Amino acid sequence: MLCSRRVPCQTAFDVESCVVPTTGYRLPATEYHTLDAMIFDFDGVVVDSEPIHLACFSEVLARYGIELTGEDYYGKYLGFDDHDCFSAVLSDNGRQTDERKIAEMTAEKTLLVQKAIAESIRPMPGVIELMRAARQAGVALAICSGALREEILLAGKTVGAIELIEVVVSAEDVRAGKPDPEGYILALKLLNEKLSQSILPSDVWVVEDSPAGVQAGKDAGMNVLAVTNSYSRDALAAADRIVHSLAEITPADL
Repeated sequence: MLCSRRVPCQTAFDVESCVVPTTGYRLPATEYHTLDAMIFDFDGVVVDSEPIHLACFSEVLARYGIELTGEDYYGKYLGFDDHDCFSAVLSDNGRQTDERKIAEMTAEKTLLVQKAIAESIRPMPGVIELMRAARQAGVALAICSGALREEILLAGKTVGAIELIEVVVSAEDVRAGKPDPEGYILALKLLNEKLSQSILPSDVWVVEDSPAGVQAGKDAGMNVLAVTNSYSRDALAAADRIVHSLAEITPADL
């Protein structure tokens, strides 16, 4: 575990104090917290997959006579899971949001994404190194994503991330996608159960690249590190810290 100074956490999850392992002194929790866990978004944070998702969404939607531009995808739908993205696009284009049709479209896109991942997926700069450094420092790691579990496992294994992760929360595991905090709350619950720990939300850093993800992390009572892989700094301003690349940061900085 790492202990660092940062902005006081003003959530219901604050505790009265934390023990700094290296000194034994008891310090106010409003100044010091341990870094016990990091929860990573996946698409656009761990892997460079957003162009793949855009291409696959566009191909499926074109079969139904709907055009999805890059401007609309990055401006309106990035951070949505497949179901919510298709539902929103259909609605925005005056189409009925039939659940059976959405399920069929999602299945079509899944096949396209799996093929593309196997052929061309790459990790985002600095992310694998950050994960490895965190694990070496005793920080628990999880993934919380709106992607399908099968896609996360395939891409994560390809880039060497899955072997570093304790817990994966995917679209199938939640009732509401981001910006709802359900996924992050569940990820921490599963980490605590698996590791037999009692990690507090205030001792967790979420790593995100979208405004919806930043909001989800903050609403879960966690700290948020945003990386400008997909959005500008201004769009991610609600995050506790913003970096241009994860190659710029180490666990000791959090």
